[in-house]
Amino acid sequence: MLYYIEGKKAQNPFTHESLPVRLYTMEELCYFMEKNMYLIDASWLGEELFAWMEAELDEGILAAHLRSARRKTGDIYTCAELIFRHSAHYTPKELNDITGLLDQMRGKTKMERRKMRGDLYLEARKYRKAAYIYMELLQKEYAIQMTEELRGNILHNLGVVYARLFLFPEAVSLFTEAYTLRKNTESRDACLYAMNYVNGSCRVNEQGMDMNFSVMKDALNHLSETVDDPAYYEERREASEAAGAFDWKAAQTELLRKWSDEWRAMV
Repeated sequence: MLYYIEGKKAQNPFTHESLPVRLYTMEELCYFMEKNMYLIDASWLGEELFAWMEAELDEGILAAHLRSARRKTGDIYTCAELIFRHSAHYTPKELNDITGLLDQMRGKTKMERRKMRGDLYLEARKYRKAAYIYMELLQKEYAIQMTEELRGNILHNLGVVYARLFLFPEAVSLFTEAYTLRKNTESRDACLYAMNYVNGSCRVNEQGMDMNFSVMKDALNHLSETVDDPAYYEERREASEAAGAFDWKAAQTELLRKWSDEWRAMV
């Protein structure tokens, strides 16, 4: 989407210690919120912002509506929606999509909102960006604040990223750890699927996966159904060719290096 400035430009930008940008226009504010919805937070979306809109952008009517909404509902996402709807840059469909995302954000912790951003990157096949977010959330400083379920979900999704980059041994390890925390069939089945692409030295039993008779029977039935599909063999061939053509271990090292450099640049 291309943005053009049609409103007033502030003499003094809006800044806040929790925001990585300086904002001069309503268009910049909308663009920033759209691209960083996980950063929408009560610490900055409040009276300080409303007063800036009124004083610097001559948006007194919008500021009054925002104050009223904040006073009546206490919901920052209602305020965010009012700001988006005030903009002339969005089609009805785009506004509906934005409203849907805001609805998903309600009631979520900052880490959960951050994970949602990673999930959107994963869905869009922007694997490096998704991996950065997931690996950031798995750092030690977040461990105390994170539930086992959330950590398991992040580990599982990072495993999906690695599997789609053909880093299957690493994916197996992540799916196993996710299963240990969540004990759900999704991570177990993903682990078994990824193991199909690694050598025999990678054994599930040695990694703590609960593999009783019922589980093994289900896995065998699933595998039998899979191998009957011609697409399975094509996928195996493509994965094998990709693994032979590239140094995936080096790719992983480079991924981690780039993530580390970019993370240091942000902080």
